[in-house]
Amino acid sequence: RVDVNRFTPNRSQRRAFKQHSTLHAHMLPLAFDPEHYALYQAYQQARHAEGDMAHDDADGYCDFMLNSPIDSALVEFRDANNALKMVALIDLLPQALSAVYTFYADEPHTAYGTYAVLWQIAQAQRLQLPHVYLGYWIAHSHKMHYKTRFRPCEIWKGGCWQPVINDR
Repeated sequence: RVDVNRFTPNRSQRRAFKQHSTLHAHMLPLAFDPEHYALYQAYQQARHAEGDMAHDDADGYCDFMLNSPIDSALVEFRDANNALKMVALIDLLPQALSAVYTFYADEPHTAYGTYAVLWQIAQAQRLQLPHVYLGYWIAHSHKMHYKTRFRPCEIWKGGCWQPVINDR
């Protein structure tokens, strides 16, 4: 989890935030949107073609993204031309936001994923929530490495939250 009150973006994160600061974020209820689903399919093929989710049909997408027993929302990010660039599924918890899943346009020289986390940290700050949860983390997974770049962060280990000192 990220401590939003102590978080300070690094240089790369500041660049990503500035680069994508013109995106408009809209929080939406959980509902099927064909445009979201098309972006999800394109993302899965571009980033996770070897995984099971790359073959999700609309029902599989709905089961994964739209069925939640807790207060959840979709946040869509659109550019000035109203083109959909990114969708994030977040859980709205009493003491935190939880970044469940984010998918985005596969475009060169973008940092949509970083921007999504930064937006969620800023949203948690506005809501006076102390943390953003970035979800399950596997230390040696290259695809999960980004989670430790939002400092200070902590992992749940041995029954308590412990600071991440390094990312291995």
